[in-house]
Parts: sequence; C-alpha cells; structure tokens
Amino acid sequence: MKRKYKIVPLDGRKFGKWTVLKLVVIDKPGAYYECQCECGTVTIIPATTLRSWRSTQCKECNYKEMYDPNKEIGIRYGKWTVLEYKGIKNKLQQFLCRCRCGVQRVHYAADLRAQKTKQCTACHNKANAIRNTKHGYHNTSTYRIWSAIIQRCNNPNSTGYIHYGGRGIKVCERWNDFNNFLKDMGPRPANLTIDRINNDGNYEPNNCRWVTHKVNCNNRRSSIKLR
Repeated sequence: MKRKYKIVPLDGRKFGKWTVLKLVVIDKPGAYYECQCECGTVTIIPATTLRSWRSTQCKECNYKEMYDPNKEIGIRYGKWTVLEYKGIKNKLQQFLCRCRCGVQRVHYAADLRAQKTKQCTACHNKANAIRNTKHGYHNTSTYRIWSAIIQRCNNPNSTGYIHYGGRGIKVCERWNDFNNFLKDMGPRPANLTIDRINNDGNYEPNNCRWVTHKVNCNNRRSSIKLR
C-alpha cells in the first residue's frame, strides 16, 4: 500500500532566494514545486528540500557567493586587468580583461590565477622579439635590475609586488622595452643601484638615477629623516 503524502500549499513562499511559483506533478513520491531564484533561474525542487532549507539559491548564485566575482574587478594578472564579470561557462567564472596595450579578451579566472595567460598575443610576440634582440645585455646586472623592476611592479605573484605595484608604483610605458631603459639610464655603473628620487613616484626617466646602496637605503619609506 502506497503511503499518502499530505500536500501543503507553498505557493508564494520564500526559502532563501527561492520563491515558490506553483506545485508541479511529476512521477515521484512527495510534492515538488517550481521555484524561481532571485537571479531569474527557474527549477523544480522537492518540498522536503525547501522546508529543510537544504537549498536556498541556485547553483550559480551559490558559486558567486563562494567566489565573489566583484573581488576580482581591478586586479592585474600579468598585463591583464580584470574589467567585468561575464558569467559562468563550463562551471568556471569568466571575466573581460584588458591588456596593457588596450586589447580586450574574455578569460577564465582559473587561467588568470594559474598564469596560463599573462598578456595578449601581440604583446607576447613583442616580448619574444625583445628577448631575442641581440643587445648583449641579457646576462648583465643592468638587465637583471630592469627585469626585477618589471616583476615587482607588474607581477602580483612577485614577493616585492606589495611594496611596488601593490601600492600603485608603475613602470612607464617606454621602459617596458629594455632597449629604451638602456638608452635612458645607460649601463649600470659599478657598485651602484637604481633609485627613485620620489619614493612614491613611478619608474621613469625623470624620477630614476644610479646611486650607491647607502643613498638608496636613506631614500626608502622606512628611513627616518631628521631635521
């Protein structure tokens, strides 16, 4: 003998983000209701699931709550800056990103975080061309200093990023090309290091100089200046 279930009307009631629309008849025991999430998603849910609050929103809203896409807006991954959340595809968040050169593309958040993409194709090809340029400085301290500047200003995964790119310090567009950096600053003089005259300013020709390690240390934010 089949057990009889008492149907309790739930039309119009809210369970979390779900609003019950109507009772539906399906070939299963118990009561089932068509429900609409606040985002507009409509699905059928067992009455027991609603009453026990085992479901309070759709999968996409639940995913957004767990991984709030708004936290990604404005974050830089390599040369990409996250502009806009574009929804979920293949169970992964997608974001519209802009490369430093201005090109815009949609990328999976997982690919950005894993650094599977750092820049657009044009910038990638340009970087390869620069690396392949026979300027003869790849194994010099001048090149290593330039490379370190690029990393700590542009790469969120760099250990120094928090003190440079993380607080708004940038590399001028011209110095993204090592050859321009070399023309403006010249080869690194022996026993000198690069220093920003204005410690809160960017890496650019009129704000950088070669100085001794002592002068560089005295110009740091942590240094106490006595008058």
